[in-house]
Amino acid sequence: MVLNSITRDNLYLLTKKLGLSAFESKAYMCFFEMGNGLSAKDISKCTGIPLTRVYDVMKSLEEKCLVRQNKLSKPVKYYLNDPAYSLMLLLNKKKMQINEEIAMLESWVEDMKRLSINNVDSAANIYPEWTLYDSEQDVYESLIPALIRDASREVIIVGRNVINTINERFVEETIKGIERGITFKIIITVDSLDSLLTYSGEEVIEKKAMLIKLLQTYNMYSDLVYVRASDLINVVPFGIFDVEKVGFSVHSPKNGKYIVTLVTDKKAIVSEFYEIFEDLWSKSLDIDLNRFADSDMRIA
Repeated sequence: MVLNSITRDNLYLLTKKLGLSAFESKAYMCFFEMGNGLSAKDISKCTGIPLTRVYDVMKSLEEKCLVRQNKLSKPVKYYLNDPAYSLMLLLNKKKMQINEEIAMLESWVEDMKRLSINNVDSAANIYPEWTLYDSEQDVYESLIPALIRDASREVIIVGRNVINTINERFVEETIKGIERGITFKIIITVDSLDSLLTYSGEEVIEKKAMLIKLLQTYNMYSDLVYVRASDLINVVPFGIFDVEKVGFSVHSPKNGKYIVTLVTDKKAIVSEFYEIFEDLWSKSLDIDLNRFADSDMRIA
């Protein structure tokens, strides 16, 4: 069947929200456009995915029970499993992940509620292990640069759209941190980096200029900066500093926007986020930052 633009966009967003990568979403949508019994070559032609990558993409879709293959056919043909069943499996899995995250956040809230509130003059005095920030601008322009400035060994940053949060103070403190020997490990999505190269406008030009500053420092201290990409980032954005302090954002259940950022040095919480980072890091792919220093990054 032929999808109209609205249905196509909704299907793409749905599959992305349910955890599929960009390639997996495109390959899955092919079956709604072209029908069943598709070969790897058909899928490559439909999506633009390199043929050598199609097999890995289809294997992943099989593991998610979204498609199946007929190995007896020559070439191997792929068939769509019933979306009413297979997509519901993914939806239920997503619900479990969300419920687990909510349960974790609720337990932290309960920890905070149990603390004695004797002095309401200062949030830092009320909860010595927690500090709360409710201004997004303060988080990106003040909090994160300050945490980087105070770090002495390692800074870890994980987020789907780190690029959009880059600002002058972040760049300044990151460069200073690298120059004093701090190791930076960053996990982002490929989409967020690639999007920067395709967008235009004054704001994007400014961000590209800031990225060029970071790339120049990276070229001098490449043994201290490690950036990886992952399509598996399904947690709130967070940063870990010297494995002693963690800051993470909490989003509104109504619209998904981040409404508050918490910072804590509570060891159990820091350890929990570090385990999440290690798991994501082991499943992420290295990004060669030098490829973003080519002509695509030059400011016209």
